[in-house]
Amino acid sequence: MKKTMVYLPEELHAGLRRLAFENRTSMAELVRRAVQAAYGETIEDIRDMEAEIASYLEDPSSSISLDDFIAERKLRVPGRAKAPRSAAV
Repeated sequence: MKKTMVYLPEELHAGLRRLAFENRTSMAELVRRAVQAAYGETIEDIRDMEAEIASYLEDPSSSISLDDFIAERKLRVPGRAKAPRSAAV
């Protein structure tokens, strides 16, 4: 775990302190839970994206063009001209 310093307005600090007391936990634990609830999914998405980018950088041939992606899934994208599919390599 990493230590982080956070400045809170006095009213928020007092409320957090009271909640921590009432829930028999630390203020730090309440902050960790709040951050996880608010940003946990976004942080996971960033980790997944970074893993995908690393995978692509290791083997760029594993990717397909946007036009091929759209065509394979038979998607309709408003405002996008239909492009011919590229030849398989």
